[in-house]
Amino acid sequence: MEKISEILATYNASNLEDRIQFELDGVVEKEVKQAYCAENLEFCVSCMDYTTLKVTDTENSVRSFVADLLKKLKKGNLREVAAVCVYPNFAGIVREGLKSTNIQTAVVAGGFPASQTFMELKLSECKMAIAAGAQEVDVVITVGDVLEKNFEKIYRELLAIRKVCEGVHLKVILETGELKDIESIFNASLVSMYAGADFIKTSTGKVPVNATPEAVYVMCEAIKQYYARTGKKVGLKVAGGVSKAPNALRYLTIVNHILGNEWLTSNYFRIGTSQLLDDILKEIKSVREKVD
Repeated sequence: MEKISEILATYNASNLEDRIQFELDGVVEKEVKQAYCAENLEFCVSCMDYTTLKVTDTENSVRSFVADLLKKLKKGNLREVAAVCVYPNFAGIVREGLKSTNIQTAVVAGGFPASQTFMELKLSECKMAIAAGAQEVDVVITVGDVLEKNFEKIYRELLAIRKVCEGVHLKVILETGELKDIESIFNASLVSMYAGADFIKTSTGKVPVNATPEAVYVMCEAIKQYYARTGKKVGLKVAGGVSKAPNALRYLTIVNHILGNEWLTSNYFRIGTSQLLDDILKEIKSVREKVD
């Protein structure tokens, strides 16, 4: 295979800056208004990675977190969320709590949230999480290496992680708020996909700037170009600060606008969140009452 830097050079993000604001402020905003309905709100629930990543998490609190989720879904008569995402040491507790459902057990691993540790520890943590019951693993790209354009190093690391995560979904977090510019987000997306990511994800939720419509637009465009070149579909996960229903629908609309209806499934679209569910439940109730 060619060097990853040579492959990146064959892709084009040069016209994105001009398109992004025009499309987000114009076309997408109109489509968001049209998309505001109970059906799409319920769909957002089915695409959730319902998440707790608190410094205060314990075995008991995580057990309660899972039980509370299942109660809310039953009470709201909603479809199951896609996954519950936790720190890797809680994988077994979540897997046990979800055994009567089809909800996946997801973890953050590989030196989350900074990815600043020894490669051996990253791989070991991923392996241990999977052995404990994780079915999906979210890891963070080495952000500093993206900024310094050390793409071969990033590619090798992600390939090694992909190898130990064989048989489970691998989501690569780009930490887009720290990448700052379109080119860096675009290239980080492509390197992750070529290394075998099943999903590319915006953010950890642990930095000042997390998911933004602009970053999601760039990531969708990278997925689109990668799919056109390789025929391989890669999913997108929006995470970090997605706590309100209008935000979730805006991201859903961007994905639909750029990638199309084929991506509107939990196999290719996820929303990582700890607070969104309650707001969506409130909005669904409000929308239904207006219809009645």
